[in-house]
Amino acid sequence: MKRILVACRGYYPDVAGGGEISTKSLSEQLSNIGHDVEVLAVSDSDYKDKINNITVNRLKHSNLYWSMKNKGISKSKKIAWHIVDSNNVFFAKKIIKVLDEFKPDILITSTIEDVSSLVWKIAKKKGIRVIHILRSYSLLCTNANMYKEDNCGSQCVVCKGMTLLKRANSKYVDDVVGISDFVLNEHIKNDYFCNANRHVIYNICLEDVLTERVHDGFKRQEIKIGYLGRIHKTKGIDLIFNALKILPIEINKVIELKIAGDGDEDYISYLTDYATNENLNVNFLGNVPANDFLDSLDLLIVPSKWNEPFGRVIIESMARKVPVAAKKSGGIPELLSCNQGFLFDDVEQLSSIIQSYVEGKLIFEFNLNEFKTENIVSKWNSLLF
Repeated sequence: MKRILVACRGYYPDVAGGGEISTKSLSEQLSNIGHDVEVLAVSDSDYKDKINNITVNRLKHSNLYWSMKNKGISKSKKIAWHIVDSNNVFFAKKIIKVLDEFKPDILITSTIEDVSSLVWKIAKKKGIRVIHILRSYSLLCTNANMYKEDNCGSQCVVCKGMTLLKRANSKYVDDVVGISDFVLNEHIKNDYFCNANRHVIYNICLEDVLTERVHDGFKRQEIKIGYLGRIHKTKGIDLIFNALKILPIEINKVIELKIAGDGDEDYISYLTDYATNENLNVNFLGNVPANDFLDSLDLLIVPSKWNEPFGRVIIESMARKVPVAAKKSGGIPELLSCNQGFLFDDVEQLSSIIQSYVEGKLIFEFNLNEFKTENIVSKWNSLLF
């Protein structure tokens, strides 16, 4: 078996989003099948601990701030952070120390922010095989989402300049793993990872898989549809409102829209006013346990305007036997390849999907084979040898 060092910008209990959740799942699964796994995680202080029998080397950041705690940071400071992060020589000594002590066969960079792409060059020079996982667009874009007023068709001049050293360092990566074809191809077309073997391996998302949906609003003609996630304009929640608005009255009156999550207060205020003015039956629930929320739905809608690299909530919803309607953006269509009828481009198509589903004309197929943990771990194990 292999000695594997997983590097990331933060490790449990430091969690900012899906990247940290997926990093922990992968590390534990690789350890469970016999690999000797340690973690190098950026933190706000230096210390070592164990999480579920995995040693975590927590290293204090060597930048102006830690990206996991970036609220209230000025624009000028953020620009300076990006310049340092692209090739962070100040963090190099800490990386070298961990590599020399653990002596891994393989380095997996699961999230690269704060760690810096320089780690690839350092590891390669020590004869360590380097694997990088693409979970976002942080190597391409200073905002990590390739989105301004709309999806960026290509790198802007500013981002291209700010990421030059990241692209240069990517030549030291032996294998690059996209969590979708889409996110992988976005990097390849921008000349990243010129020497790397290319792979697509989905995130580990499945936990408890139900045999049938908990809630069934069709029995009482009280259909619950929902949105789960961060509330921000890039997430396209307004598309759901617009779709409900144009539904026939007899369909609309049996639907309740439930929104779980928090985020941009201005956008939440806009949506609240919109629902009131259009007399839509909408409930904002704030943060609630994901599975409890999914178990209260008949249909989940994922209306993201930005090109989501993956779409973890889609798999989580399918595991709870809740159908998903989703926008054709980023890597999302790959996750619903067996349910093309539930994919939409615009408000009219979403409205039609909701109506057809409520009328029983649209049936969702729950095919979870390619998302099963054992199948994903098997792909990773094959890659490591």
